[in-house]
Amino acid sequence: MTAIELDELEDKLVEPLLPSPPSEKGDLTPLELHPAVLLADDECQQVGGDNVVQVVEDTDVHQPVVEIRGSDARVVFNCHNVMQFLVLFVKNLDAYFALDIEVVDDTKTYRTFHITNSRSLARVQASACQMPLVFGKGGTWRHVCLDVHRMCLDAFGTHHVATVQVTVHATCRLLRVFFQDVDYSDAELPPMLALLD
Repeated sequence: MTAIELDELEDKLVEPLLPSPPSEKGDLTPLELHPAVLLADDECQQVGGDNVVQVVEDTDVHQPVVEIRGSDARVVFNCHNVMQFLVLFVKNLDAYFALDIEVVDDTKTYRTFHITNSRSLARVQASACQMPLVFGKGGTWRHVCLDVHRMCLDAFGTHHVATVQVTVHATCRLLRVFFQDVDYSDAELPPMLALLD
């Protein structure tokens, strides 16, 4: 998958974070050269230890994916997105996994959602919400679709204005991360974002 037609994204309101949005020529940036992956790899090398962010070929999906391992490993996607749904295709590696979503609401307050499979209860504070994620066992791929509008309303009683940052912490593999305006089925997605061929 090296080139796509730009109109594949125009008939659906989606904004990819991973893989990178296509260039004007329709070329996709290889995962190894994705700015967030390069920055995460550099950060892991500086921190040292068992931290690794690398691109590997996954035998289940037969595609390159981003693998995040280590106690301080993470990939940060800076964005400014108003869409309702955040979608991840993520592989459980039988370890703890966490996801942070930073949003701005209609009171101009920055709020953070910390979603992890290491918790079993939700906890809401003034500007932070910790949420459990049931991830299941065994190295399987999961489709995680989060309604950030609903999450903001339920946790804080406010309205989501924009998502400004998405941080994926170890331990997992990432195939896709994107925003969408409605909860599309895999078959409705542009080929560059669909999990199944």
